[in-house]
Amino acid sequence: MIARLQSGLHRIGLHLGRHRYTLEGARDAMLRSEVELVVDVGAHEGEYGSSLRAAGYRGEILSFEPIAEHFERLQATAAGDSGWHCLHRAGGARAETATINVSANDGHSSSLLEMTPTHEQAAPGSQRARTQQIEIVSVDEALSERPKQARQIYLKADTQGFEHEVLAGATETLKECRAVELELSLTPIYEGQLLLGEMIELMRGKGFRPTHLEPEFVDPHSGELLCVNGLFQPAARIGAANA
Repeated sequence: MIARLQSGLHRIGLHLGRHRYTLEGARDAMLRSEVELVVDVGAHEGEYGSSLRAAGYRGEILSFEPIAEHFERLQATAAGDSGWHCLHRAGGARAETATINVSANDGHSSSLLEMTPTHEQAAPGSQRARTQQIEIVSVDEALSERPKQARQIYLKADTQGFEHEVLAGATETLKECRAVELELSLTPIYEGQLLLGEMIELMRGKGFRPTHLEPEFVDPHSGELLCVNGLFQPAARIGAANA
């Protein structure tokens, strides 16, 4: 299956796999020279932000995390870092209150959407353990409350099937984005999520093209690739680089 995916992606100019043109390598290059603010939607306990700091990024980070206990640990992780700001909210299309499904695997699979049997079978122990009331805010609104200045933004959304809703609330933010990093599913693992092809078309409509896809979540029983991490960059920027 992966070989067929690689062949198809090659025809549309994408990179798949771990080589010198990896997603991580592209991200690190942008963070070194082009990015002033990383917007980290779905921060959990700060693992992503910590990896950015470990890689040498010294710009601002704004992390969104809605689940109370994970937000407390996120704050502890970011403590003492004046450039790392934490927001006790989920990212979405608009400001509202909602119920999130908190997963049994320390919240790693928590989602505002219902999990499908495919996910539960591929990751035993990831099922819903409880629910929690949370607050949602759009990325645009969250950034509008910060000092307005010229920004070059890197947007990352890892929200367990809710990425399309995050993008719906980031219309203005996307105009300032150098890149967008998303978790993308090849098969439904949450009810109502958009799948890989749909997300690529959604991002194309917003002026972004996919440049890197890398495997993220594989069913250990069947070997089926369920999720990838994708990097998108403005189409105009890619065109200029290739001119």
